[in-house]
Amino acid sequence: MKSDTELDSLLRVALDWEVDPMDPPASFGGWNTGRVVQQVFEGLFEDDLENEEASPTKLIPALATSVDISDDGLQYTFHLREDIQFHDGTSFNAEAVRYNIDRMWNPKAPHYSSVAADYNRIGLEVLDSMEILGQYTVRLTLKEPFPEFLRYMTQEDAPGAHVYISPEALERLGNSGIADHAPGTGPFRFGERFQTPFGSGVRLQRNENYWGGAPKLKGIEFKPYPDLKDRYEALLTDNVDFAYGLEGSDLDELERRGFIVKECRVPYIWYFIFNMRDPVLRDTRVRHAIAHAVDRQELSNSVFRGDTAVASGMLPPASPAFDDNYKFPYEYDPERARRLLKEAGVPSDWRLRIMTANAGSGQLIPVQICDYLAKSLEAIGCGAEIVRTEDWVVYCNEWRSGLPDGAGVSQMSWGMSCDIWLDQVLHSRNCSPFGFNAGYYSNSEVDDLLDKARRTRNDDQRSQLYRRANALIMDDLPVLPMLTLRRGAVCYHPRVKGFRNPSQNWHSFKNVWIGTGT
Repeated sequence: MKSDTELDSLLRVALDWEVDPMDPPASFGGWNTGRVVQQVFEGLFEDDLENEEASPTKLIPALATSVDISDDGLQYTFHLREDIQFHDGTSFNAEAVRYNIDRMWNPKAPHYSSVAADYNRIGLEVLDSMEILGQYTVRLTLKEPFPEFLRYMTQEDAPGAHVYISPEALERLGNSGIADHAPGTGPFRFGERFQTPFGSGVRLQRNENYWGGAPKLKGIEFKPYPDLKDRYEALLTDNVDFAYGLEGSDLDELERRGFIVKECRVPYIWYFIFNMRDPVLRDTRVRHAIAHAVDRQELSNSVFRGDTAVASGMLPPASPAFDDNYKFPYEYDPERARRLLKEAGVPSDWRLRIMTANAGSGQLIPVQICDYLAKSLEAIGCGAEIVRTEDWVVYCNEWRSGLPDGAGVSQMSWGMSCDIWLDQVLHSRNCSPFGFNAGYYSNSEVDDLLDKARRTRNDDQRSQLYRRANALIMDDLPVLPMLTLRRGAVCYHPRVKGFRNPSQNWHSFKNVWIGTGT
């Protein structure tokens, strides 16, 4: 039995960057923000984060108790939980659902947020109408079938998040004042920001009135450590109990000292995006040459000690359409790379300009990966220049705007347990700055496959369409997938009890406690 001391403990979590100001539907700070949002806010459905076996994650009711989906796949009738309150005491009901969805979807709503609408567009652009059928019943009608509708709702910081905040607070504070003051319904509530040597941390407090039962921890501190060495030392020196993103550090030493190092299969890809408007890079042979020039396995082994794995394509592990049998079509072959560059007539003085952040959420060690690419290009007779941005959130916003003239590639780490992600980052209708296709890739055949996959209700048929689209994308190679995660994304002290490690990039801490009890 756990003691009162254990039940009143504080969990200290090391993140790899600061948390974005917390207005989840309008926040773009990466998974660091999503990992905090998950504790404070909820959607109608959520991932089952207590299930470590399912890959991809299973969906379970959260603020809804159930949903009825019409035979044609167009109507979703949600039956809501009763007697739930936001952290400020405001009641959660159908009107709260309407108010929140209007903010992201209805330009005529007085509290409409163009930012929240932009960030949540993929999930809500198919919405045709919303009806309140009772105090705890809401019907959403779609323009066309979108079978990933529920799964997209679970994507924390995708960017944005389809979660619910107090209408009373939003009415009082407005879109400009709600950040860090948005009451949710989750097991923890926002407490305060606090300063650390590496930037702003976030402190959460237990929600004693949580509808699912009060959590075991009295609170959680999320502390930023942008440098891998600092996160590693923070765990070793007992400054934190739990750390994200330790791939590439000495994980064997951590295990020798008794720390828990988790293996993982999560929807994650670290990738480069080619500028398809660049006069040199628009030649397919040049992009293929770059792929042949980079020994990704050696990168994984030398920089990350094998804690990462090479990516096979743009469908991440733990996503529904991921295919274990698909192989990346470009073997490491410097001689072939040189021949392709010569065939393409690339000038001898051509240099690739590489855009990167110094560090950030889920970023592994981005500058070292970019430096590895630069050295790989130099080995086949090309030059490279790395342009670094200090602040991760600034980089994210600049990246979203699309690659500028003169820039050859940018980099990002992303992925979803929802296959629509392939559409979000590579469909032509999502070209920056109106989407996240930051390299301006456009292929009508790929678009047609993605459009058809989006509407296909049969799971197997939909997966096959996404796999065909991925194969075509890899033939074109507008992006260069580099690495996925294998080991060390999550590490913690053995005194952390009750933690579950699902196939997802964020976790639930509502059943975690600190101590030696059972």
